[in-house]
Amino acid sequence: MRVRGDNALGRISPLVYGQFIEHMGRCIYGGVYEPDSPLSDERGFRRDVLDAMRALRIPILRYPGGCFSDEYHWRDGIGPRDKRPRYEDQFWTRMLQSVNRQDLAGQVGPPESNAFGTDEFLTLCAELGCQPYLNVNHGTGTPEEAAEWVAYCNRRPDSPAAVKVVGVGNEVYGFWETGHCGGDEYGQHFLDFAERIRDVDPNIKLLATGAPSVYGSFTSDLLRTAGPAIDYVSVHAFHPPIPGMRPVKDDEADYWSVVAGPYAMIRNVDDAIADIDAVLGPDSPVRVAFDEWNLWCAWEDCVATNYDLRAGLMFAGTFHRIHERASRVEIAMIAQLVNMLGLIQTDGDRLFETAGYLVSRLYAEETLPLSIGCEVECETFSTPVWTDIPEQLQATIGDDLADIPYADVSVTASDDRSRVAVFLVNRYVDEAVKVDLTFEGLRPPASGRIRRLAAESPFTRNDFEHPDRLRVLEVDARSSSELELPPHSVSVLLLG
Repeated sequence: MRVRGDNALGRISPLVYGQFIEHMGRCIYGGVYEPDSPLSDERGFRRDVLDAMRALRIPILRYPGGCFSDEYHWRDGIGPRDKRPRYEDQFWTRMLQSVNRQDLAGQVGPPESNAFGTDEFLTLCAELGCQPYLNVNHGTGTPEEAAEWVAYCNRRPDSPAAVKVVGVGNEVYGFWETGHCGGDEYGQHFLDFAERIRDVDPNIKLLATGAPSVYGSFTSDLLRTAGPAIDYVSVHAFHPPIPGMRPVKDDEADYWSVVAGPYAMIRNVDDAIADIDAVLGPDSPVRVAFDEWNLWCAWEDCVATNYDLRAGLMFAGTFHRIHERASRVEIAMIAQLVNMLGLIQTDGDRLFETAGYLVSRLYAEETLPLSIGCEVECETFSTPVWTDIPEQLQATIGDDLADIPYADVSVTASDDRSRVAVFLVNRYVDEAVKVDLTFEGLRPPASGRIRRLAAESPFTRNDFEHPDRLRVLEVDARSSSELELPPHSVSVLLLG
């Protein structure tokens, strides 16, 4: 592997390690916010969850959705809690009913008490020291309502935190979304929202919903209509591309599909970049916000899930793809943070951190500002994006994934190149990989240290009974030029 210190791919924005919470499942109620728990503080936040969130160094937190946001009226969640309206169902209740999962509808879309609202969210962001990202209601809301929400956050002297980033709607291209419409119509709506919101705060950065290429010209139509008013095109991608089909299997076929998942998800990002270049030109200041990505296989995952080491390799590979596009991708978020699809899982007074959490924390802790180019020579493999796909859905899934490297590397460096963090993934199921490193344009120390996540099986998971079965360990790196990576492992070599 040859590291090219003279080839900086761009500055890695700290906002690419963002997180997302939505009124869905037990993400907020029973997760982040549980006033009746003895583990909670006087504000209702679970102390153990807060501690785990702090350790992730979250730079930006998105709220309140997601699909939920396109039916959410922010005034429902302010004022005395006993005066806030309660709704017995919400978007996710109806969504699960529509796909004949009445058994899960009340869990994925629980009754909404509005006990957690704007002030609670802003207080949480202030506690974590992160930026709040509001997703305003495009589906049943108005530009005036959105602007008043921003004013409530940013113009009150007692507001816990100011909002700098606002998304207008969510997945507007999708038939499932409240407020679904075409790209040109959505672009007209976006301009109305942008005008009202920037009247309140001209420094707000605004995100517009983009769409994968399978949805035709949606993104290009949006950009032609509203391009100059857009700061970020929002991109979402889950693996597999159609969530809710079946549970992930602990077998070899699903192993290869999961670890190759980053190459499927990043297609959506590249679609958006191509549309920006085609409509606005490659020098356009519009950037990409990859503000929903994750592994989501079955609807049951929206009640609780548990990311194994194999999924950890997928998380690491996704961060590598984001690092490669550092000059274009400035915001990214995992969907979601607590319970359901969450990195953190709770049950009663218990909590454990999944492999996805451990990898996310490792990368947030060790990534340096510059993404550095590197050339890797290794064997490759091919795999279907996902197995057991009905023929009528194959077009949405996309082409098979080919030429996926068994060894996946991302190199980051400090501005003066004196410190280097080399992130390495070995995707082989049962083979160690020997890595020969050559540095050009960099002079890191001859030795350093390695932080590593590994286990005997790629399907190893933490759980409530064994919360430390997986953990990041530190080992000496006797040489910075020759390394051995265990099978199905994630490592970072730290030099300087």
